[in-house]
Amino acid sequence: MRLRRRGRAGLGADRGGAGPDGTHCGVDVPLERRLPFWTTWSNTGYRERMSSEPTTARGRASRQRIVARVADVVAQHGVRAVSLDQVLAAAGASKSQLHHYFGGRDQLMEAAVAYRCEQVLAGLTEAFTAVATLADLERTLAGFVGQYEQSPSGCPIGTLATDVAEHNEGARARVVDAFAGWERLFAEAFERMRASAELRADASSGDLATALLASLEGGMLLSQTRRDVQSLRVAADAALAYVRTFAA
Repeated sequence: MRLRRRGRAGLGADRGGAGPDGTHCGVDVPLERRLPFWTTWSNTGYRERMSSEPTTARGRASRQRIVARVADVVAQHGVRAVSLDQVLAAAGASKSQLHHYFGGRDQLMEAAVAYRCEQVLAGLTEAFTAVATLADLERTLAGFVGQYEQSPSGCPIGTLATDVAEHNEGARARVVDAFAGWERLFAEAFERMRASAELRADASSGDLATALLASLEGGMLLSQTRRDVQSLRVAADAALAYVRTFAA
């Protein structure tokens, strides 16, 4: 399912269960160019930074294939719920291959989390690089809420954070990086608004970005728990109202 809106895009969240094209959780941009949001099934832009990177092209391809397949399982079931048998079945690999490429389960889960976070950030980047005005932001947030209402399954990055925060330090660091990347996208949007004099010069783009991210994450968590999108709607409206207090 895709959110269809005029003009700039809506955003949506889903933990998993998408088909290969990610069409259940898309972001609508002008009709001639559809872009995925939460789920990007291409490897484009994925940059794995693990110390055990294979030295041969064949080894890197094999490792990448395993990471991509395990990342799909993690997106559907979460990190802690995934068993070794599920990992092996999804990866089409043996225990010796997993040990060779990753050293252990924690390292594999870290790689899968990094991959999943890169997928999510790719869609977020496509959406937020076009936000340059308060009107753009309002349309984007309206799309975010509308898409979430169709599949209220929580934020994929937030869900990963809950899974790994106290159990896998390497994976936790990858989630921290993902939140920082998302926050940076917001900050850059606010910088564009400040540069065009839409926001006052004393508006802190970093503080506004943190406030917006925290509002959306809290709204999604409450909406997921209550199974009612109203919490996210209120959070998005409140965040936008706060940003507008800095309008020039």
